[in-house]
Amino acid sequence: MPSVLITCPVFTTRDDTPLRTLRNAGWDVRWEPDGFRADEDELIELLAAHDAVIAASEPYSRRVMEAAPRLRHVARWGVGFDKVDLPAATELGVLITTTQGANDWGVADHAFALMLGTARLLLEKDRVVRDGAWPRPVGTDLWRATLGIVGLGRIGKGVALRGRGFEMTILAHEPYPDGAFVEQHGIELVTLEELLRRADFVSLHSPAGPATHHLMNAKRLALMKPTAFLVNTARGTLIDENALYAALTEGRLAGAGLDVREQEPPRDTRFEALNNVILTSHIAGVTHGTVAAMAAMAAEAILTAANGRRPSGLLNPDAWDRRRQQR
Repeated sequence: MPSVLITCPVFTTRDDTPLRTLRNAGWDVRWEPDGFRADEDELIELLAAHDAVIAASEPYSRRVMEAAPRLRHVARWGVGFDKVDLPAATELGVLITTTQGANDWGVADHAFALMLGTARLLLEKDRVVRDGAWPRPVGTDLWRATLGIVGLGRIGKGVALRGRGFEMTILAHEPYPDGAFVEQHGIELVTLEELLRRADFVSLHSPAGPATHHLMNAKRLALMKPTAFLVNTARGTLIDENALYAALTEGRLAGAGLDVREQEPPRDTRFEALNNVILTSHIAGVTHGTVAAMAAMAAEAILTAANGRRPSGLLNPDAWDRRRQQR
């Protein structure tokens, strides 16, 4: 009987159809909700008896995959794969899939929630009212403000559409823009530096990697208006947190909304004391709707590959071609 390990702490919520689908197809299913915190040694032990894994953000290094001889498929529950050694997986014949397109709307919604929450001082107002006060601190408008989107992929496009509903001026920095979308929605493509200088709100949607590590460093943060807000629902490594903390505490930036951090869970607790920061736990893409969609897509990818068909969301097609040639 083939076996699949699920390491996602939240795999299903209201709908257990993906679990039943796997079991009805003859798969033994083990759900390990704490697996996402596993280090390499713990992960190797967890994977020993499994042919596939529906993975959270634990590390899939060469060492891990070499020590799991039965492992044939890592189906990421989500879209990120920076914790996966993709070349090693391809060499070892391990398929890597993601659930691209299954949580875009949730992340875009969350990015806007962080913009609204920081701009309207919602945390600060909530806390003082609960303490019995009745203050009236002045917030900042999103209506007809300038929104700068760094990365105009699926999620960035969703943020742009939401910005249009607020009649915002939309700026975007994107190396490979969708010209038709840009033209249709009146988006202005600009350099990153110009975007940072002009935007009242900056929302980050770039992938993680060497080229984007600390994309928002001290130099670039200094370009932003002192009245501007920075939101990150992409990857924590995009921001130099020391530089961001300095900008926020020295009055050079109005506020920030951070769903992702450089280290997760974070050891750096400085931001927790700041009233102009909203913190969430890498949860932007997790709603009842997106959870159902990601679970269904991950389970379907595993079953599709096991049945000899190329799965959707495949990141390393060379591994698939190699597997086909070996049959």
